Amino acid sequence: MLTQQAYYDIKHLIAPGDIIAFGGTSLFSRWTKLTTRSVVTHTALVIDSPDDNRSTSAAQDLTMIEATSIKGKKGVMHNYVEERIKHYRGDVWWLPLHNEAKQQLQNNWHGFHDFLAGELGKDYDIWQLFGAAIDVFDDHRWFNWLTYNRKKSNRWFCSELVAEGLNQAGIANELNPSETTPKDICQFTIYAPEYVQLKGRKKPITGFNTLDPHRWGNLG
Repeated sequence: MLTQQAYYDIKHLIAPGDIIAFGGTSLFSRWTKLTTRSVVTHTALVIDSPDDNRSTSAAQDLTMIEATSIKGKKGVMHNYVEERIKHYRGDVWWLPLHNEAKQQLQNNWHGFHDFLAGELGKDYDIWQLFGAAIDVFDDHRWFNWLTYNRKKSNRWFCSELVAEGLNQAGIANELNPSETTPKDICQFTIYAPEYVQLKGRKKPITGFNTLDPHRWGNLG
């Protein structure tokens, strides 16, 4: 169920591992919406909570990790959630994990945290997103190399990084992150029933919380 609320009203409820989803208005975002048939074009992972002990007032906002291109920077980076929402041209949603997924994350917290810390600064891989979004030849015996992305970890696109984070957290099993689009992330059955739109006119995410992530994106 989709509701609409302001970020500051629900900030205290957002937890590590939750997904922040975006639907942009740029040319690339419009292309992503067309090819994936989804209102979502970008995803990021929350990595801390508002009660974390941090020393400066500027750091009282939530932090997320994302693979993106913004303000002249490209790659895997940390950004503040509030700042991204404030300046983002488009729609923004908060997708909270369900209790079982939260427990899996807690059980695998160090692996999840260490993995993401190790990916900071890696390059942004926009071309892999094209292959993930266009799957027409994925099951073809001879031509699947044209559109099927085999798993790799030297560069990341947005939902690819999030998907591997879910693998490392034990929330998903044998997920191929390189074949996972922002739409797929939002459709995985890992969320609480209620999700929240934080910015933009009310737009439900089609297929939210309906897709089994087990072995998603693998051939055969």
